[in-house]
Amino acid sequence: GILIALIFSLILGFLLNDRLTTDTDLRQFYPELHSRTQVGMGDIALALASGSAGALSFTMGLPSALIGVMVAVALLPPLVTLGMLMGAGLTDPAVGALLLLLVNIICVNLAGVGTFLFQGVRPRTWWEASRAKKSTTIAIVIWTILLIILMLIISQLKNNFLNQIFQVILP
Repeated sequence: GILIALIFSLILGFLLNDRLTTDTDLRQFYPELHSRTQVGMGDIALALASGSAGALSFTMGLPSALIGVMVAVALLPPLVTLGMLMGAGLTDPAVGALLLLLVNIICVNLAGVGTFLFQGVRPRTWWEASRAKKSTTIAIVIWTILLIILMLIISQLKNNFLNQIFQVILP
């Protein structure tokens, strides 16, 4: 499903590349697309909340279709934005969409594992318990490291952007 969405959005971006010509046009005429190229701490908090909500929904027995919709709402908008911008040749804002997509993937997974751990979700048999505990620890460590790396990248990109603005204002 993700690959299909990316392919169709790349094609759409290629077809619309005469309308999507600059980042300024994107900001002015397509604010929804532009909003998915900006990543901040609020996006991280929202993605963590979405992951927790999805995990809680799963453990409470809500229909899996609802959980699928929750995940799709977190992943599809930045994925489609990424494809459209890449198809239109706007690589700079596409990087922002890619970062938002990665933040959502990492945070949904991290929050899901953490929520299951907090709720005390355990394997049904005792012999699977040690393997599950080890897998949970590894997952939390990997997702946390990836999130920290991504936060550092986002912070660095924002600092570079601010430095460029100050260089223009104060030559």
